[in-house]
Amino acid sequence: MSTPLTTEWVSCDLCGASEWETLFVGRDRRYGVPGEFGVTRCRYCGHLQTNPRPTREALPAYYPETYESHDATCHRVRHTYRDLALLRIKGVLGWLFRPFGALRFRRLVPVWVEGGNRRMLEIGCGTGWLCGLAAFFGWRPVGVDISLRACQQTCRLWGVTSLCHDGAFLPFRDNTFQLVVLRHTLEHLPSPRTTLQEVFRVLQPGGWVAIEVPNAASLGCQVFGARWDSWELPRHLHHFTPQTLQRLLEQVGFANLRIGSAQWKPFVLTTHWLPRRPGVGFLRGLLGAPAWLLFPWVLARRQGEVLRAWG
Repeated sequence: MSTPLTTEWVSCDLCGASEWETLFVGRDRRYGVPGEFGVTRCRYCGHLQTNPRPTREALPAYYPETYESHDATCHRVRHTYRDLALLRIKGVLGWLFRPFGALRFRRLVPVWVEGGNRRMLEIGCGTGWLCGLAAFFGWRPVGVDISLRACQQTCRLWGVTSLCHDGAFLPFRDNTFQLVVLRHTLEHLPSPRTTLQEVFRVLQPGGWVAIEVPNAASLGCQVFGARWDSWELPRHLHHFTPQTLQRLLEQVGFANLRIGSAQWKPFVLTTHWLPRRPGVGFLRGLLGAPAWLLFPWVLARRQGEVLRAWG
């Protein structure tokens, strides 16, 4: 018997208030699971949350078998095989190509977070491609994901230990990890605060948390409003701006924060209306080329499509 797709209204995860301003109401545009969900702004602190949203029991129904991050055939897995091949090249050619193989990994795990016991935890690991790259660079990674299928893929593809767990309570001792990564995970969690408190507990002194989330203050969001792709209703339960992400991390106890925006895709602004079909990619890129002139301005104002934070 399937779980009823029930919804609920919840209080603000940042300040605890329960007074909301509804910005718009939307549906599941990607997979078409029924229901209507609102993006709301807290009247006290300005944090954006999905209200009403699926209950914790109903949430798995919105992650179908075809969900990309749990699929071993997705492009991220193929790109990881490519990156590992580049990283294994020796000699002069290796000197030329290895930086390209390391690029995706170093976006979230720069060299200055390395040290300590080199134990790494990734919450929301999906198919584990980042864990696979981490193992190549000498880390001892462990993955956690709510999907049993994704955990099995992580073990099979990369030989990395992966636990099926929701992240609200982490089954590890205090001061266990040098690095905890949440890559496009925080926005999916019913309570990011609860999970970050657990992250703070399991990090060793001097350890780092690395976070990547969609940027609800991005230029793309401002241009497309309710049709911005990264609202991803109802799977994204929280929608962060640089200010609200910083406030949450500081409330939990993280210090020495570094928060910036990244992932500038010009076609998001200029060719969003073109269909995503084979053969159209070149045209999208060509028409989007003039938007590169905005690149320095977008990064300076932290209006890229994603936020990256370390603390």
